[in-house]
Amino acid sequence: MAARMPRGAREIEILRVSAQLEREDTGAAAEAARKAVLSWAQNKAPGSLPKEAWRFSEFEHLSGGRNCAVVRIEREDADVWALRQDDPDKNVAGRNWSAEFVIGGAPGERAHLSVRLLVNTSEAEFSVEPHVPGPVLQMIDGAGLVRGGRPLTSTPRPITSEWSAEDLCDHLEDPERRLPIIVASTEDDEGEALMIDAATVARATAGFTRVVVLPAEWTWVLTRRLGRVRSVFGGAVRLYMPGFSRSDDPYRHRLFLADHLVAAEEARACEAWLRRSAAAASISTSRLGRDVLEFAQVKTGARLLDAERVREGGASDSDRLRAAEAYAASLEEQLRAKEREIDGWVDEAEAAEERAKASERDHRALLYRFRDLQARQAGTETRPEPLEELPTAWADLLDWVEASFADRLHFTPGARKMSRNPEYEDVEAVARALRWLATEAYQRRVEGGGSLRDATVEPGVRNSLCGGDEYRTAWRGRTHMVDWHIKNGGNTRDPKRCLRIYYFWEPDEACFVIDHLPAHRVTAAT
Repeated sequence: MAARMPRGAREIEILRVSAQLEREDTGAAAEAARKAVLSWAQNKAPGSLPKEAWRFSEFEHLSGGRNCAVVRIEREDADVWALRQDDPDKNVAGRNWSAEFVIGGAPGERAHLSVRLLVNTSEAEFSVEPHVPGPVLQMIDGAGLVRGGRPLTSTPRPITSEWSAEDLCDHLEDPERRLPIIVASTEDDEGEALMIDAATVARATAGFTRVVVLPAEWTWVLTRRLGRVRSVFGGAVRLYMPGFSRSDDPYRHRLFLADHLVAAEEARACEAWLRRSAAAASISTSRLGRDVLEFAQVKTGARLLDAERVREGGASDSDRLRAAEAYAASLEEQLRAKEREIDGWVDEAEAAEERAKASERDHRALLYRFRDLQARQAGTETRPEPLEELPTAWADLLDWVEASFADRLHFTPGARKMSRNPEYEDVEAVARALRWLATEAYQRRVEGGGSLRDATVEPGVRNSLCGGDEYRTAWRGRTHMVDWHIKNGGNTRDPKRCLRIYYFWEPDEACFVIDHLPAHRVTAAT
């Protein structure tokens, strides 16, 4: 019965924009931004907005679902103006869109802009290609918006010199970067055509991502700076998420090869994926109440300020009661909005869990097929030899492991992070230990051939059980006991000289999983 009953409406957040107005004359810039938002709202609302709207005062315009409301907080230390516009979808019945704009800040500082786009729907399966609301484009193309000290644009930014390519690399690796960057490369030096419609993607994602066009003649700069597996060239398109570094997992920053974008439908699917992923990142990388203000929060603050003014002004009991009731009603409205938001996140979490389970099943099925192919080819072909040249820099270690032993050695996310730039000085010693683990130790595990306990890795380095230092860790949704480690001799805990590689054996996938390296693990006892 529950499956056949109508689904309740849920509110889904589509995207967020957090930026500053580029002009430093706070009052004039904020006023121009408010006018742009009001003009956009006027085009959506039937009839004329009240006169209070154009004086930037509070009002509420209700008209058959196409509602528009403004609240404002004016104090000596802050002036915040917020608008919410509701608009039914023109093509899908029961789908209602809401856009929230918050403009303001402290006197003498650049005004801040917060934008949220939400949809209220009862659809069981909901999918949309996000597009930023029109006023954001007007502000970008007009007075201008800034995020992280760099201007936002509604068109792709072209790379025109080696210097601008180097600047792009610096921006990609900036740990303070909060916006995704889409880099679309050209196929050759002569051609300027792109495999995707970068202009449409840039306009749809303006304000919450950056789109860059990289000519083929400058792709070598990214390859030199970031490495081939993290670069983009030959007509390929890549989405660089915040937190990128040259030692980061390259598969976290999705790459679309030119061969896969030749067909028009594949290019269109790539554009839709880029828009959805950038919009999702705008929500996951920003926090409500800190980076982005919501309309309900500003309204509650305005009602609280009204109640305080009435109380301090010595108003009558009836006026104080009305102010308190308005504040309570605003709190209830904010609570209901939070409940809808929580319901939406619960649905998203359940869907993500199902996707994760399906991915894990697919992963195991592919692994078994891979092992079967290995067994069939064992009599006719030999395993490809690992790369002979050992890495000499920490930034190259993970790439070397994945190129040589991708099916035998895996790293937990924590281990990946530790291997980026540790204090331990001898990178080649770590590489030799990992090579021993993926070759000799792996063969003993799979085919037999003696115990690994106190096995010699190389002179001065041995493999042993953790003993009392063993611990539990989580990997791919399951808990595992880390019970082995590779260590060097010498009674020292100096992170520059003390080598420790903690790992465990995963029998289902027949591989070693590295959980901690390259120094001694800090425990309660140490």
